[in-house]
Amino acid sequence: MQLQNTKSAPSLRTLLFLLPLFAVVIWQRMLILQLFSQLLLGAAVALAALPLARPLEKRMKRSRAAALAIAGLIVLLASLLLLLIPFLVSQTRQIATSLPGFIGRMGDLVRQGERWLTTKGVHIDEGWKNSLLSRGEALLEGVVKHLGSFAQSIAGSLGRWLLSPVFAFYLLRDRREISEWVLMLFPSGKRPVVVRIFREMRRETLGFLRAQLMISAAIGSLTAVGLLLCGIPGWLFLGLIMAVLELIPYMGPVVGGGIVLLFSWQKGLGRMLWALGVIVLVQQIEGNLLSPKMTSQMTRLHPLTVLLGILAGGSLAGVTGILLAVPVILSFRAMLQVIGKERMERQLASAENVLRQKNSGASP
Repeated sequence: MQLQNTKSAPSLRTLLFLLPLFAVVIWQRMLILQLFSQLLLGAAVALAALPLARPLEKRMKRSRAAALAIAGLIVLLASLLLLLIPFLVSQTRQIATSLPGFIGRMGDLVRQGERWLTTKGVHIDEGWKNSLLSRGEALLEGVVKHLGSFAQSIAGSLGRWLLSPVFAFYLLRDRREISEWVLMLFPSGKRPVVVRIFREMRRETLGFLRAQLMISAAIGSLTAVGLLLCGIPGWLFLGLIMAVLELIPYMGPVVGGGIVLLFSWQKGLGRMLWALGVIVLVQQIEGNLLSPKMTSQMTRLHPLTVLLGILAGGSLAGVTGILLAVPVILSFRAMLQVIGKERMERQLASAENVLRQKNSGASP
């Protein structure tokens, strides 16, 4: 009886500790999500600077190598932004000034359709026509509003972006100590499995992120060049939108293609058809050439799983949750795969021990 009480006491203490902790997590979930997103941004910068830091660590201390690697990455990104920002600002102004004319073209198109239907003997109710025009304007305003909120969310997270190199420096410098500290949180018998889980998660997520960033850059560049050749205004701005939305699987290219078609329509139906041809051609290159070459079969997920993950991530953490949905799903899948393999290996080892004992007992 005394043994039973000593066994049940730790579980009760653990429950009494976990319940308040769970309540605090629910109460401060937004703060925890912000801290977690800040940590993830720092980890992303550290992973991007890791290929630069490794050769430097062979010649100097880790702190100096980490600082130089992050500084080199910042200089490279800043140089790219200084080259692109003047073009993006001018093209953004050009697109913003063309919005009233675009709305006027929508009204002209509706009136032309009304006259054509009138010649065919179909009369349109005035209230229905006004409703159609108001819905079209509301749709366009909604697109512009979502683009503005997306840009505002990025600008609002500027503080986290500025702090991410600081987090990245400490994560990059102390990555071995942090790994050892994390392993100390687990029992000694489970540490080999934990190491396998983290390695598999790193392999899955890094492979996906590297391939996705390369595909996104290729899609944005090809779209921008194609729109430039077609004479579409704002070609660099629209190409950048396609590159960013390409990071959202399945839904992103559809939304980006719709935005490109809307802004290319102001140059006429012919230019819009050329823009549609560019989008279709680029997506065919991505689906038949880039994705099969850059994304391995192991990192592919079922479309329903991806869509549900994107919806859940968007409801929990907004744009950050949408972008992190697929890496989180891949990490969870890698953890389950390692746990399943480890359990199967244990079962095979126990079966081999049973057979060995039977054989040794039957040998005399």
